[in-house]
Amino acid sequence: MSTILTITDSLSASAGGLAHASIQLAIAVSEVMSDDRHILLCQQDHDELDHGMLIPQNLCVVKHECYRNSFYPLSLGLAERLCSFRPDVVHLRGLWRQSSLACLAWKQLNPGKPLIVQTAGMLEPWAIRRNGVIKQLYYHAVESRLIRESDRIHATSMIEVNSLIHQGVPKSKIVLIEEGVRMPQFQFVSQRIDDNSPKTLLFLSRLHPVKGLDLLLEALSLLRPRDWRCVIAGMGDSGYLEALNKKVQQYNLGSMVVFSGPLLGAEKEQAFMSADAFILPSYSESFGIAIAEAMSWGLPVITTQSTPWSVILEQNMGWYVDSSLSGITEALFGLMNASSSFLSQMGERGRRYVESRYSWSAVGPRMSRVYRSLI
Repeated sequence: MSTILTITDSLSASAGGLAHASIQLAIAVSEVMSDDRHILLCQQDHDELDHGMLIPQNLCVVKHECYRNSFYPLSLGLAERLCSFRPDVVHLRGLWRQSSLACLAWKQLNPGKPLIVQTAGMLEPWAIRRNGVIKQLYYHAVESRLIRESDRIHATSMIEVNSLIHQGVPKSKIVLIEEGVRMPQFQFVSQRIDDNSPKTLLFLSRLHPVKGLDLLLEALSLLRPRDWRCVIAGMGDSGYLEALNKKVQQYNLGSMVVFSGPLLGAEKEQAFMSADAFILPSYSESFGIAIAEAMSWGLPVITTQSTPWSVILEQNMGWYVDSSLSGITEALFGLMNASSSFLSQMGERGRRYVESRYSWSAVGPRMSRVYRSLI
């Protein structure tokens, strides 16, 4: 029996798609590798996603006590806790936190055991430019060593693969496995066929400047559709949320744009079920789990060429445009002048595509094969 340990900074809803994907992947892999021991180690947080989840008996979720702060959450003895489980393979999901240091310490003590590092888009130029000097120092002291000493780098898209190669990571070291989504039951995916009812455009992701909400609000101010509303759901920094609200007031969009706050569980499902289309106008995404989730609910999607979702254009599942005001405005114009039946057909193609490639029943076995090959 082998021990597979996944470590990530947080399982809080506020941690975004990485937290959701980390726990879902751990569950999916533990179900495939049912004779092995699985541990998901994180630093303790609030609103953690595992509450109420059905966790397989061979998976243990461990939350290490943490002093939470916005700059660098700190846990005493995290590296020692990791080592105490005597894992046969460690899978780090995400960078720039104490879990990187813990994995580096473990690898130096266990040079013969495999370490997988998922960069999660956190080495993309846009990510590194934020807090640039501090990140450059931390990168050279910790993350660059971690990348060198890892046995595999887990990428979730070809965009990320090419970026890592450009940064000097050997292609032979990179394994491409996309994130997965939990497919909703078909009977809960609403049929959107009434052309006369008001329509809903949904944004559901972390509220962060990289997500392109400035483009969305300005594009809506130019188009001002009378029969659409836009729901913006997610959690973010209070200062950024205040800035977004000021833009809504500046553009006089108060009757069209609704900030719903973070949505979890049944509320999140209801948001997808009630929407007619989804938008993620990001400036940079290594994968974009929210896009796959929206497609699993049968929604046509608007996103940008800064995401790895060119298939949306190739298979007519939505709009794939430049991350600019003109690109987003053009896509919204096309969406808002399309019939409900046309949008429904787009969404159904997207649902079938996601089910075949990104359901956890498809992703779990692929990750399991990587673990087994290394062990």
